Amino acid sequence: MSIDWSIKATDVAIIFATLVGPILAVWASEWRQRQKAASDRREWVFRTLMTTRGAKLSPEHVAAINHIEFAFPKGQYPEVDDARALYRKHLRSPDSVSSELAVRQAWFNRTNELFSDMLHLMAKALGVQFPKSEITEESYHPDAYLLSENELNEIRSLLLEVLKQGRPLNIRVVGEPPAA
Repeated sequence: MSIDWSIKATDVAIIFATLVGPILAVWASEWRQRQKAASDRREWVFRTLMTTRGAKLSPEHVAAINHIEFAFPKGQYPEVDDARALYRKHLRSPDSVSSELAVRQAWFNRTNELFSDMLHLMAKALGVQFPKSEITEESYHPDAYLLSENELNEIRSLLLEVLKQGRPLNIRVVGEPPAA
């Protein structure tokens, strides 16, 4: 009885597939998971900015603005990065707190323009057909939120006047004074 020790090309291919196949499968699975996570980050940023476009001071909105660099890396999405840089630079402008109403209004209009440009570029990068007109349209924001926000701003302003400028507090006694 003689044993054939010769190795054929098919034997090498079977050994190679047995050893390398599982490694490639794990690598492909991890690559796919990384791509999915990156895609999910981009979608989260876009979705959050779209849903909070009427509440730009909300923590979610601010968090999404700060995640843009991570979700849309400069090397892969240079247009989005450029729009983000312009938008953030504009947000830091002192015009937002100007005492002149016309200056603040111009700042606000420019803010909305830069914001919609940035979101439009993000939508394009995500392959989402989103017309710019829908981005610039004001999202649903109940009047009660605006009223509440205005009241809170008024309270903050008055409290700062009391604390910083010594504004007197008016105290009104209601009811009968206690018997002595």
